Amino acid sequence: MLCPIKPLQAEDWPGWRGPRGDGTSLEPNIPTKWSQKDNIAWKVEVPGVGHASPVILGDSIFLVTCNEKTKERILLCLDRKTGQEIWRRVVIRAPLEAIHRLNSRASSTPATDGMHVYVSFLEPSGKMVPAEVVRKQSGELRADNAGLPVNPGNMCIAAYDLKGNRKWIARPGGYASVWGYCANPVVHEESVIINGDHDGEAYIVALNRRTGKTLWKVPRKNRIRSHCTPLIRKLNGKTQMIVA
Repeated sequence: MLCPIKPLQAEDWPGWRGPRGDGTSLEPNIPTKWSQKDNIAWKVEVPGVGHASPVILGDSIFLVTCNEKTKERILLCLDRKTGQEIWRRVVIRAPLEAIHRLNSRASSTPATDGMHVYVSFLEPSGKMVPAEVVRKQSGELRADNAGLPVNPGNMCIAAYDLKGNRKWIARPGGYASVWGYCANPVVHEESVIINGDHDGEAYIVALNRRTGKTLWKVPRKNRIRSHCTPLIRKLNGKTQMIVA
């Protein structure tokens, strides 16, 4: 993992695409060019494989990864100034799901509300079925699925405090996708919202951020894999959630 040189008082980056969910930063003088030496504050090796973005809260960096040898899905906490590992927690240990060659088994970017860190993984059941079976069960069959393997399982969402203590773990719904898993949690007020788009019975679910209990769960009519992260905005005085 590379950490670019940043201002002393940096804006927190609490989730996917930052504090506003649009990839923008209010920080001035952010470096835009890097090399092996230029604009690099430190560099550390991350155990395992993961495509998720790191999130930043104060002097802590939170990052997820998957150790494919031990089949562990892991949450890491690093020191922002040095890259030193502060703590490591195994969220789940489960069979490895089939994935697209450009995906990973730790692709969901964590989110933090300043008190807890929320992570999202797929917990496969261990069985493998053809993709067309999943689509038939949901009432639709697409040609691009034919013959490809799927490892169905459950969406697994967990919350940890800033010292690495697990506060809760929830499995709000099933999930099966021919390309693997990615569902970034979004914190909004008292909820953690996750888009469960997949090849089967797709849904969007909101969990109580303090307990992990399901607050609401609505089906996605299109039943398609999009991996799109919900964007929450207040428009014309009304809070709205935008999902592609």
